[in-house]
Amino acid sequence: MKNLFITLSFLLCLTLQAQEKRQNDTIKIEINSNTKTIYVLGGIAAVITKEDLAFAKKYNIQFHDFGCIAPTNFKEYETKNELVFEFLNKTFGKQWQKEIKQSVMGFEKWRKK
Repeated sequence: MKNLFITLSFLLCLTLQAQEKRQNDTIKIEINSNTKTIYVLGGIAAVITKEDLAFAKKYNIQFHDFGCIAPTNFKEYETKNELVFEFLNKTFGKQWQKEIKQSVMGFEKWRKK
């Protein structure tokens, strides 16, 4: 019984590592794509405004509004957003930071780093 438990624990660890690697690969692929996506937590009404659409067009990004249902893997989407923020800094300098909606997932935390 003890050996069975050890074997199952080992297999579970391998599975979790494989899932984490796939998530990281997905993030890298998304960042290398032509269209970058910034994820936003919404509500019952859409939170993407005309100003957000102008920002998206100016900086060649898109917004994805989750609506009133927050994703379960919140940290993953914050990480994706942070990579897009780094891309915007590298490509456009810091000007975009004054124009982006401050409530975008992970923006305040990223800016404080």
